[in-house]
Amino acid sequence: MKPHPPIWALRFLRWFCREDFLEEIEGDLTEIYFLHYKQSPAKARKQFTWGVIKHFRPEFIKSIQFQLHYNCTVMIKNYFKIAWRNITRHKIYTVINIFGLALGICACITIYLITKFDLSFDKFHPDGNRVYRIVGELQNDKGDKKFLNSVFNDVAAFQSQIPGFEAKAGLIDFGEDVTIPDGNNPPKKFDNRIVGSYNTSTIITWPEYFDIFKYKWLAGNPQTLSEPFKVVLTENRGKKYFGNIPLSEMIGKTVIYQDSLRVIVSGIIKDWTENTDFGYTDFISISTATHSFLKQRFKTEDWSSLQPHNSLVMVKLNNGVTADEINQRFAAFIKDHVKFQQPGTKLTIYLQPLSDIHFTKEFRRGDDGDDFRKAYMPTLYSLIGVAVFILLIAAVNFINLSTAQSIQRAKEIGVRKVLGSSRRNITFQFLAETFVITVLATVISVMLVSPILALFKDYIPEGIEFQIFNPSTLIFLFSVIIITTVLAGFYPARVLASYLPILSLKGVSFQKGSEKINLRKALIVFQFTISVLFIIAAIIMGKQMNFMKNADKGFNSDAIITVDKWRDRDNKLKILAENVRHIPGVDKVLWQGNNPMGFAKTSNTFKFKGKKEITINPVIEEGDDQYLSFYQMKLVAGRNIMHSDSVSELIVNETLAKAIGFNNPADAVGKQLFNSFNTTKNNGCPIVGVVADFHQGSLHDAIEPAIITNMSFFRHSIAIKLAGQEKNTKDVKTILAAIGSEWKKIFPDDTFNYHFMNESIGFLYGQEDKTAWLVNVAMGLTIFISSIGLFGLGMFTAERRTKEIGIRKVLGASVTNIVAMLSWDFISLIILSIAIASPFAWYFMNRWLEDYAYRTNISWQVFLLAGLSTIFMGLITVSIHAIKTARANPVKSLRTE
Repeated sequence: MKPHPPIWALRFLRWFCREDFLEEIEGDLTEIYFLHYKQSPAKARKQFTWGVIKHFRPEFIKSIQFQLHYNCTVMIKNYFKIAWRNITRHKIYTVINIFGLALGICACITIYLITKFDLSFDKFHPDGNRVYRIVGELQNDKGDKKFLNSVFNDVAAFQSQIPGFEAKAGLIDFGEDVTIPDGNNPPKKFDNRIVGSYNTSTIITWPEYFDIFKYKWLAGNPQTLSEPFKVVLTENRGKKYFGNIPLSEMIGKTVIYQDSLRVIVSGIIKDWTENTDFGYTDFISISTATHSFLKQRFKTEDWSSLQPHNSLVMVKLNNGVTADEINQRFAAFIKDHVKFQQPGTKLTIYLQPLSDIHFTKEFRRGDDGDDFRKAYMPTLYSLIGVAVFILLIAAVNFINLSTAQSIQRAKEIGVRKVLGSSRRNITFQFLAETFVITVLATVISVMLVSPILALFKDYIPEGIEFQIFNPSTLIFLFSVIIITTVLAGFYPARVLASYLPILSLKGVSFQKGSEKINLRKALIVFQFTISVLFIIAAIIMGKQMNFMKNADKGFNSDAIITVDKWRDRDNKLKILAENVRHIPGVDKVLWQGNNPMGFAKTSNTFKFKGKKEITINPVIEEGDDQYLSFYQMKLVAGRNIMHSDSVSELIVNETLAKAIGFNNPADAVGKQLFNSFNTTKNNGCPIVGVVADFHQGSLHDAIEPAIITNMSFFRHSIAIKLAGQEKNTKDVKTILAAIGSEWKKIFPDDTFNYHFMNESIGFLYGQEDKTAWLVNVAMGLTIFISSIGLFGLGMFTAERRTKEIGIRKVLGASVTNIVAMLSWDFISLIILSIAIASPFAWYFMNRWLEDYAYRTNISWQVFLLAGLSTIFMGLITVSIHAIKTARANPVKSLRTE
């Protein structure tokens, strides 16, 4: 006899068919099974399977199949019909549930799109798991660390002396303007930026770059980059330069960079369509740099030509070689070959996986050296956590309202059980109701996603689109519907299905020992604990943001506009500064290098030769004798630098004076610092003044040693201070138009761009702004969802206690007494939530503030404000129905049965 399949078949039939019909079938089949196989009825019953059914007449099997299909169809139809009736009967509760779930699901969809977008970067490369970037960390004797985005001269020998690489290539940003000759017509001018970003679209690189990153070659081949004066273009870039001509005709065309670097197109490649941080479009051969006027910047074709901040090194490992092996070889090489002048300096070089580049954690301090748009992984984790919490809070609302409503549906459940419904049937019935509500909520949330993306476009990465028919999106939506249905509906369904029919028909909704009020209270406490956490976090973050933006920077940045022109080789900015100075409404103009405070910084090595030689790497602020007065910096010792066209005198800040051993700033005046930029014979330059400390970066970081001196060759910007009375928007626009007009006279082919300095400083806190925005949105959603849930529970409680309230009013209770009685149960839970949330909030926010060198304090007023705000919102929410019920006519409520 063939082995029989498991006995799940009959159990499956029991779920969907009438039980009396199945019992009859089971009895007949078991008896025949016993007679045919001479087994005991008990054993026959255990071994009853679909295999037995196959021994009978096809007509009999067909009747079973028909009965199964008919009963399943009718059952499912009835489930959803009854679900819809109950949903429409309780409209207010339905709206609350649907709206709460819709907000939660909408938040989940939006966060899913953001997370999916950022996690998709550079996931399409063949052998991407073997592609790495060489990065490092430099630590000085004081423990200060600096992220290195690339190799530098001391370890450039990695290129030839470290084995284990299948391919390796450096790439150097080359952000020069592009000119395309057009016969007898004026040449065409193009910017050199990747579309939609400030990132350079042109790089100087090695032929092996195309062994690391694979492209489809439409014309030419990678080896053309081994020749000087060659460039490879992407297809779209080629069409932008030369129009819609055949690709083969683009080969041999001339492209001019920096007005005089003429190169020939030697290859055309297919553009990548997937998300990438390496969206370069112009690839110039490294030999072009060493065979042209660029050889002063790029002296060799090895990695010693790489420059910090605008170079990367990408490698592809051999099969079987691990990153740990290469990192050990790096460490051994550094130990044997790299010696530091400053004792205590440590250097670590390691491989960063391609998949990690998009999430380089150092990016927010602006010191990672590349211009990629970064995603901050902790922010993504926070987004996922926020989505989970919001969906949980919406589900808690549903559970609370459903279990509360179960009292009203007790008799319905009793009748259904008396008529033969099992606990399983009732469970499925209420899960069907939850499913319908969840589907409706999902439809609404889908309609909200696009408006939400448009509303918050400044905080959402560019390029995110909501495509509902994308397979991954559909799978996500289906998963959310199922998870939400089970999460929100399973427990209420089990509670409703557990009622005893006798007690239910008597009007008793729960049997002794099974009351679920404590769970409902626990869920309310959970909701408001999360809400209070977000409220406290939002208050502290807002306080820190205000502290950072209003802190004394050490200089005045009000009403200052900056205009940049990088690589201003002819010093035309100086002419522009003189012309702008005469525009009405302009108070002062300064020709400078970087802003005193911002992402861009220039630094160099200086030595102080006192009792012992001290090496420092201060930030260099390039300006003339007008620098201090323009920014209203405070001179605490000595004098200002004299007017000069060269580096002859230095002003240092208090931090630098202390770094070379002078706690009294006046003692540093007259001392000399030594550097190759100094123009004196012994390379020494005197300190003539000490300025009060000023911030060079965000308040994340401590103030660094700084030097103010006259390095005209580093100047690439002018700062324009508007007159004090020029505060009218119309007047400012007039001044900006005049400045733009002067710009066009001197730089006719360049776009006029400007920034208000306070806005530029605000960019330093972009990540904090996004985090604060996220917390504020989460706070608003959690409070709103919790409040509408509390509103529903308050309405239900008031309705359930109508008769009790009528009796109390007849016995003399006032409206205030009744409102206090109805509100206290909920307010006491909110107070408990505040007590639970406060220590957690203090711990997490204290850890968050530790990342700032300069920070606000967490005072008790923060917790008091958060607590009072939550209690006030809860009181308002609950009191709406409490007051209405308390003011009702007691005679009418006592008459109602």
